[in-house]
Amino acid sequence: MYKLMIVDDELLMRVGIRSMLNWEEFNFHVVGEAGNGREALELALDISPDLIITDIKMPVMDGLKLIQEASSSLKTCKYVILSNFDELHYVKEALKLGASDYLIKSEITETTLIELLTTIGQKLHSEQVNPTNTMAHQYSKSLRHLKDSFFQDVVSGFIDEGEIVAKAEELYLRIRSDQLVVIKFFVNYYEKAKRKYVEKGEKLLRFSLLNMMEEIIPCKWEKEIFVESSSEYWVIVNVPLESGTVHVELNKVCTKLISSIKDFMNLSLSAGVSTIVPDFLSIRKACQAAEFALKQGFYTGSNQVLHYRDVVLTPARKEVNGMLSPQQERDVLKFWVSKDNQRAQDFLEGIRSDLEVLRADESSIRKQYITVMETIHSHMSRTTERAKPSFTEKSPYEIVLKGEYWEDIHQDMLAHIAYYFQIDSQIMQEHTYADLAIEIIDKYYAEDISLQSVANQINVNPSYLSRLFKQEKGENFVTYLTRVRIEQAKAYLLSRKLRVYEIADKVGYHNYTYFSKIFKKTVGYTPEEYRDLQQRSM
Repeated sequence: MYKLMIVDDELLMRVGIRSMLNWEEFNFHVVGEAGNGREALELALDISPDLIITDIKMPVMDGLKLIQEASSSLKTCKYVILSNFDELHYVKEALKLGASDYLIKSEITETTLIELLTTIGQKLHSEQVNPTNTMAHQYSKSLRHLKDSFFQDVVSGFIDEGEIVAKAEELYLRIRSDQLVVIKFFVNYYEKAKRKYVEKGEKLLRFSLLNMMEEIIPCKWEKEIFVESSSEYWVIVNVPLESGTVHVELNKVCTKLISSIKDFMNLSLSAGVSTIVPDFLSIRKACQAAEFALKQGFYTGSNQVLHYRDVVLTPARKEVNGMLSPQQERDVLKFWVSKDNQRAQDFLEGIRSDLEVLRADESSIRKQYITVMETIHSHMSRTTERAKPSFTEKSPYEIVLKGEYWEDIHQDMLAHIAYYFQIDSQIMQEHTYADLAIEIIDKYYAEDISLQSVANQINVNPSYLSRLFKQEKGENFVTYLTRVRIEQAKAYLLSRKLRVYEIADKVGYHNYTYFSKIFKKTVGYTPEEYRDLQQRSM
């Protein structure tokens, strides 16, 4: 078990990182925390940690000084830097001092921490197994890693322009500094895809993809492949000087690669292709172009080859209002009440068509589908709303927020609506009218509801509902509604955050005097007396 220290002057950040993982599952044990570099140094020299995750900017002693001081005594300890986006120049200095990696605070997730621990754990294990000549051994085995790190430094701007060419020669890059095109490949639905490789690990997946890329990209093009993650791969190629047909050839190569990987590995890939840039100094710009092209796949779907020169000419997408119009809200109610799948499909097609006409951006599209789902949920019974579809592990909200492509979100939404139609219909058959009335009261007690309005919602005669409610529940409709409202009012009174007239309005009584009268009749005290009495007893 490796020993870990967390160093940050923000208590919430330390607690947040410590609580994010069960560290022991990944062979690390949190042995200490510190709020500044001086405190961390004293603790580190005492407990000899294997890994220190430290903030850069801290009082008393900052992270850079901590690494500098600790490294002289803790020869095998690894350091990972915590940074904000505006502190990246400090990160560069920390990496020069020997830090193994860095994490942007706002982007820390369970996944990034697991990937980090896996990498650091492998390094620590390697050094323990073969402590002699460690650096030479690591260099011979990890030229791939060094190239990937170099590429990340170029893209991130961590390497000076003057260093790029020299570093490229030192790493024996196979590409020249002229006529360069950058292609980014992305493995679609990666979380699902990697389950197929769970027994042999992600390394097999990476190895197979890299081999396919090496094999299929033509030998006439000098190329270098960089791995950003198991789902993201960058290919940089030198294209011929006679670039008249390069666009066609690149499209053909990318299409062939995507098709071959689908046939041999049953994986779906998408690609973003930059324009031609003249030299290494322009690679960062080319990467941004390839990334921009690839992101347009959200609108067009998976298994696409998207060229920057094509997508940049399309009209820009923009943020649009995600609210439904009153007519659209009525349309949702109509297809929910009718449980008509075709009507729901036509409604969503209309939503999609409107968003396309408006050239809505990705964020606006996701928000619009969330709004539709929230509107549908407002009409569901609680039992229906709690039902989880058997055909997916994710809630509809997760699918909308995390769906990789617009078409997937659209189809998954239709599937969920059809499922909820089925569940709600079953519940209507299994529940009595009194049960359905209680569902409505519990959900809408704060609104102007009545026996008549509830009966209309469940399509039953009010007199029949009144008799049935009394028979099944042992109290009449109005008594139950009053009890629900008064119990909620009690909770509000105890919180002391609202005035009594505000509480009356929140529980469905818009006349304060009437509310006070009903409350005293039910509880035995006025709302003010009840609040004071409860306060004295606490």
